[in-house]
Amino acid sequence: MNKKFITKFRFKAKPGRIVSFIGLLLSTVVILVLVSCSKKVAHQRPYRWDAFGLPEQHFTNATIIEVVTTVNGAVAKASNGSVTQAVFLDRTPADIIAYPSDPALKTDMDKLIADFRKEETNWMNRGACGFETFRHTGTFMAGHSLGCEFQQLVSWAELNYSEKPDAIHLGRNPAHLECRSYKIGSGLKQMAEDLKRQNQVRVDTDPVTSAFIDVAKVYLWSIDVPTGTNEMTGEFRYTSVFKYLPEKSVLLVIESPEAHETAMKNLKENGFWENL
Repeated sequence: MNKKFITKFRFKAKPGRIVSFIGLLLSTVVILVLVSCSKKVAHQRPYRWDAFGLPEQHFTNATIIEVVTTVNGAVAKASNGSVTQAVFLDRTPADIIAYPSDPALKTDMDKLIADFRKEETNWMNRGACGFETFRHTGTFMAGHSLGCEFQQLVSWAELNYSEKPDAIHLGRNPAHLECRSYKIGSGLKQMAEDLKRQNQVRVDTDPVTSAFIDVAKVYLWSIDVPTGTNEMTGEFRYTSVFKYLPEKSVLLVIESPEAHETAMKNLKENGFWENL
């Protein structure tokens, strides 16, 4: 085949076919780009803060504060500055509302709340669960959703977690507490005596408080604190969340609103509820 024939052959294609071919080529490129983008972030959330595939990130004994700062910096870099806060960390201490049924209880409630605040600082300094000072050693996978990574992290750190259009929101857990008073009747007192006689009173607490815990099923009396890299143990904090006033037959309790509702329900169902 001579060069003259090849030249003539190349120009035989009709203009319409050339346009169609170019259109097909462009469509294919667009589809490939979209497919590539769709695989950029595994398990991607439908929010701007999760739209960027980040490189693998390693953390060694890093506080939640440090993890959040690092991730926000990586997202800012990947987004060319269009997203500067992918994760919002609320470091506000839990509010504590006192519900004194009797003005005579106010002084004792204020003292219990003050004791809780003092211990709260200690737990925070130690990196206990539920605080932003909790320390993490691990890896965030490359190209993986920040939602997945932080969900796994907070399952260890026990922080409050929610995903919103503007960012992932993290905060202390619990975020809201109430100090309430419970009347201790003859039923709970008898149960307390039985526990004492059977040597089943919880360590570091009194029989009445121990009986109340067994019936009410509250949980704030224990907190997880670190003992090593990604290792924790539970510690008791009875004196920070309970105060029994035997002369008034009243137990003061600091708990979340939900836990108080559960406590009242359990006390009533088991016949231990007493009106103040």
